[in-house]
Amino acid sequence: MNVEEYFDKNKTKLKEVYEILRSTEFGKELSLPPWNVKSYEDFKKLPIIHPKEVSFEKLFIPGNGLWRFKTSGVTGKAKTVYRDIGTIESYPEDMDKMLRNNLTVFLHSKRREGESYYEVHDINHKRMYPNGIFLEYENKKQLLEYVQKGEVLFIVEYPLMAEWICYQLEEALENMPSQSFAKKKVYLELSGEPVTEAQVQNIITRMMKIFQCDVEYSITYGSTETGLIGTYIPTLHGSRIIYEVSPSLFVEEIDGEIILTPFRKRGTILFRYKIGDRGKLFFKENKPFLQDIRRCEGNIYVAGAQVNVVELISYLKNIISYPIAIEFFKREDSIKGVCFLNVVVHTPKGLPHPIKNKLASSIKNFIINS
Repeated sequence: MNVEEYFDKNKTKLKEVYEILRSTEFGKELSLPPWNVKSYEDFKKLPIIHPKEVSFEKLFIPGNGLWRFKTSGVTGKAKTVYRDIGTIESYPEDMDKMLRNNLTVFLHSKRREGESYYEVHDINHKRMYPNGIFLEYENKKQLLEYVQKGEVLFIVEYPLMAEWICYQLEEALENMPSQSFAKKKVYLELSGEPVTEAQVQNIITRMMKIFQCDVEYSITYGSTETGLIGTYIPTLHGSRIIYEVSPSLFVEEIDGEIILTPFRKRGTILFRYKIGDRGKLFFKENKPFLQDIRRCEGNIYVAGAQVNVVELISYLKNIISYPIAIEFFKREDSIKGVCFLNVVVHTPKGLPHPIKNKLASSIKNFIINS
């Protein structure tokens, strides 16, 4: 498969989304012409939606069964997205039997209301496994209590919180040698910030020792605006992290940047939408995959925070007359389960204290918790 064949396979769905886009307020403002696309080269001439240049309200098509999510996305400003919750159809047969035939605890940290990644899992898992135990922990005490329940454990977490779980349970075992967290099986699904193979293997090795059983894992890649984008399952995809693209959307790679078109006919209609990520699109066994996912230049995303570098540099140049350089340091505290973002401004000579004080209080305005 190549890009043209991938496009041809999805051309009918893309046409449907485009015609719906034309009926939105945004589409009418652009005076979009009827679909007249014969090839992918024609398709690339259609407009790309940049989240900074459009109001999501102008992309809305009413419909039933829509969920409402809040996202700062790549804009740093809260946007409301309407879409379906997303469906987990099934798991592999042996995994499904393990979850269904044993008392299973589905566990994740307590998150903000409307965080789609968790809500998708909670809604679907409760539908698929009504006899499961569904728990959210907010502190170490709850974690230690909850992981002792059930015979099988299904953890859905960000990489940092998975490391925090390991640390807390390792510490508990060290202080109480008679304590046991042994399970029949543990399943771990990671999402959030990009993660390396080495980081994942470190987490898996530690969990296998803690739970005294095999730990199967997967990694998902997605966004609040679009939902699931791709999934990596090592038993299917090999040792290198690559994401098999979801059939619910169409992916493009334009100058190294990822562009998405969800096959959505109601809610917030996104067509050739820039999500602010870079990556490489390739094809394997007639399926699309993404790899080398990272954030685009201009913004830095660290530990749930977004820094608008371009605006920050512009601000600094207005108040500092010297040449400047900026460094960003991410410091993870796996004990507390938090990250810190340090911003260091370098200048060829010392700054007056009034300017230092002004910087100390104003730089935080360019850092947005997302």
